[in-house]
Amino acid sequence: MHRESEGPMIKAETAQETLTFESASTELISKGETLMRENSVKENRKYHTIEHPHTLERRAEEIAEIFGLSERKKTMVRSTITWHDTTIKFTPADPENIIATITRHRGAREGDDPAGAQGNEAVSARDMEREMRLINERVGSLIFSEEEIGTAMFMVEATYPEVKFGAPFKEYPYYTTIVEQNPGIHAVIEELEQEGINKGLLFSQPHLEKPLEEGNKIPAEAFVMVLDDLGGAGLAASEEFAMEGDKEFQELFVNISKPENLKRLSEGDAERDETDRQKAAGAMMGWLKSQTGFVAWQMLRIEKIVFLLRQNGQIDTAQEERLHAVFNRFIPNIYATLARARNTEKDYNVLKEDAGSKAAFGYLARAMHYEL
Repeated sequence: MHRESEGPMIKAETAQETLTFESASTELISKGETLMRENSVKENRKYHTIEHPHTLERRAEEIAEIFGLSERKKTMVRSTITWHDTTIKFTPADPENIIATITRHRGAREGDDPAGAQGNEAVSARDMEREMRLINERVGSLIFSEEEIGTAMFMVEATYPEVKFGAPFKEYPYYTTIVEQNPGIHAVIEELEQEGINKGLLFSQPHLEKPLEEGNKIPAEAFVMVLDDLGGAGLAASEEFAMEGDKEFQELFVNISKPENLKRLSEGDAERDETDRQKAAGAMMGWLKSQTGFVAWQMLRIEKIVFLLRQNGQIDTAQEERLHAVFNRFIPNIYATLARARNTEKDYNVLKEDAGSKAAFGYLARAMHYEL
């Protein structure tokens, strides 16, 4: 009897090839990484580069231990992490508008906005499925079982984000339940309200959350990956989280990020340069200010998921405590993003008054990890 962590040894009569589950998974991961590198270079990505899955793999290790995943399932998580963002199709930004953004073709299933079952998550999942089945075909047996293929596809699909702009924190249906299980969160939300922040950008993952809300059990490995994917605000130190947010801004606001435009915004004296400089600075400061609301919403969302996992019998009290211990950066990052936005805006305004808009923009760009 083979151990689960080793997988079956399978020999194909036609190809005369022998693969273990581990060697097949290594091949699967390698192909995913190659595709990720090729696409990120071709599309000039700033955030969704090969470093993104590598970061998620590192963060997933501790979460996987909490859920008690076998070595085989941990390997499946690593494989799926590698493939989940290989395809990121998008509508290009209007080149005549300095603050125009790309529009990603998100979607895992019919009805997903905007691309449904032809969206990025769907294509990434199908590409991964095809590679898994090609390996099975080559070795002549199910080295990846049908259950594993189905779960892996679900994991990628579950990363599809549903977005709500300006969602009020206290109108969340689970808000009362959340603050009952964690009263400290209510104090933080109250403090944010005093700062004039009572809503924010809510990214949720409906293909994971809706089944949970209906009382359905979800494969444990799916939680490891999906919580990891949007959980950086609770997992990363403030400096790392700030860098990730800035890289996402650079990837979305492609016109600001173009080297020729950065140079023009930093040095140009034409009327258009000044106009675009003010627009770009406004978008950059708006992004920095939005991060506090984003973190607050992710804190509330993770609390809801933990509550539902406990209610559905998928974790016990000890696991719940360990999850809270791992996702322990939400409140520090709320205060860090709030202070960063406030201090950066203050310094930008002082510099603009004293040295002019070009110097102020250069400061702001460097503060957001642009290389000038």
